[in-house]
Amino acid sequence: MGFYKIMIVDDEAEVREAIKRKIDWNMLGFEIVADAENGRDALEKAETLDLDVVMTDIKMPFMDGLELGAELAKRKPNLKLIIFSGFDAFEYAQEAIKLNVVEYVLKPVDAEELTAVLRRVRDLLDAEIAQKRNIEQLTEAYHKSLPLMREKFIQELLRGPMDPAELHRQCDRFGLAVREGRQKIVAVCDIPPGAEGNGGLTDELVSVSTRQMMEEALRGRCHRELFLSLSSVIAVTAWDKDPVESLMSLMGEVCLECSRVLGITVTVGIGRPYQKLEDLYRSYGEARAAIEYKAVTGGGKPIYIQDMERIDRTPVDMDTHREQQLLSAIKFGSKEQISTMVGQLLEGGGDGWSPQARAIGILGALLPVIQRYKLGEEEMLGPRGEWLSLLAEGTPTKELKDWLQRVCLNMSGSLDRRRVSTAKRLVEEAERYIRENYQDSHLSVDKLCAHLHISQSYFSTIFKQETGRSYVQYLTDVRMEHAVELLRSTDDKTYLVAEKVGYDEPNYFSYVFKKRFGMSPSQFRK
Repeated sequence: MGFYKIMIVDDEAEVREAIKRKIDWNMLGFEIVADAENGRDALEKAETLDLDVVMTDIKMPFMDGLELGAELAKRKPNLKLIIFSGFDAFEYAQEAIKLNVVEYVLKPVDAEELTAVLRRVRDLLDAEIAQKRNIEQLTEAYHKSLPLMREKFIQELLRGPMDPAELHRQCDRFGLAVREGRQKIVAVCDIPPGAEGNGGLTDELVSVSTRQMMEEALRGRCHRELFLSLSSVIAVTAWDKDPVESLMSLMGEVCLECSRVLGITVTVGIGRPYQKLEDLYRSYGEARAAIEYKAVTGGGKPIYIQDMERIDRTPVDMDTHREQQLLSAIKFGSKEQISTMVGQLLEGGGDGWSPQARAIGILGALLPVIQRYKLGEEEMLGPRGEWLSLLAEGTPTKELKDWLQRVCLNMSGSLDRRRVSTAKRLVEEAERYIRENYQDSHLSVDKLCAHLHISQSYFSTIFKQETGRSYVQYLTDVRMEHAVELLRSTDDKTYLVAEKVGYDEPNYFSYVFKKRFGMSPSQFRK
């Protein structure tokens, strides 16, 4: 393991240098990665550094050690704080305890005492890491969270297509019963909101009771996984024979039982059966869709989607996983990856679909993306008459492939330009906001991101990419730019200039100005 990273904060350069010289840091397992002469300076540096320990004096200008500790506790809660000070007063010790300071050292700092302090801090950090790595504890925590992880995986399985290899690996990991059985099918029991059962049962207890009834009905007849959703019970089942009639009958009994025992009317939607685990999300979506037909058929009974929607499966069903890979390549991949995926989808797996049918299936996956992102159908696909004629039987496969590649590359380029444009617009809006509000001494990155409605991490990334500067650097540059203008064009006192450019402490303004220009504001004016 490498050295623990530490920053030393003190307003006296001699003290900082003395502390650095007195200790064999590497021998103790530490590396000094930064130092700072006040709390504000330290806080700015801490935002960009991966620190383990901050060692700080209490009494400093602009932001003292306790204020720094309070800010660090909010922003980096795992960071260890060592306070050193010449003030042996009880109130400081009390504040240090509140901030969860790990060590409190009195000045003047003695090398032997500081070495002992650092050893204790290192041992504490070692113990925390060891605890996080402890195999037995990790294993115990893993097994405790396994049921929740298992249920979350089933929910992911029903939400949309997954990579088949990963899907089967996770099924083996969690020991899902539905791995077995030839036909996979999903049933969703819809419980109306606010349906208090007989005896004043709450919504939660009604759901639990309904789940028990479904479990009893299915036990011994199929492989199954049942779990509760917000207002429904979901049964993922696998059967060795045609499941529809049996499932319809069993769910009919559950509906009757809920009415008789609980006094509530439930409706069970049943999707179509599929042979592959990776198609279970289709059955789930169909089961949800079937429930909507209770407005037509009436509730209190099972509804099979095929009875309501007499449709055959289309070529779009042929390879959903590869279609998802193609869409991912369009959004984030290279030209070569897009070309490869188009070729694979058109070639197929020898299941009898013609290239034209496959092209229609691919188009069925592309059109929703074109519409969702408002890319423009004609701009992406070309004139409607031309591409419709390409989908007619007899079009050479190479022509289809060339056209589909052009479509996918058009989409990829448009989405990429949109991402760049969106980031650029956000940064331009941020720059405009900073320039309009730099006078606000409380103009923080939190406040700016709240205005832009984006996360701080994303903002920091795109802002640095577009401007080459961090938020703090940019804000400081803007403030210094206006400060220089005011010093040149007005007779305002330094404290007024500081206030006008967003510094509520004139001394800190002078400190930042001197750091930037090598002279004080008054010297600059002269």
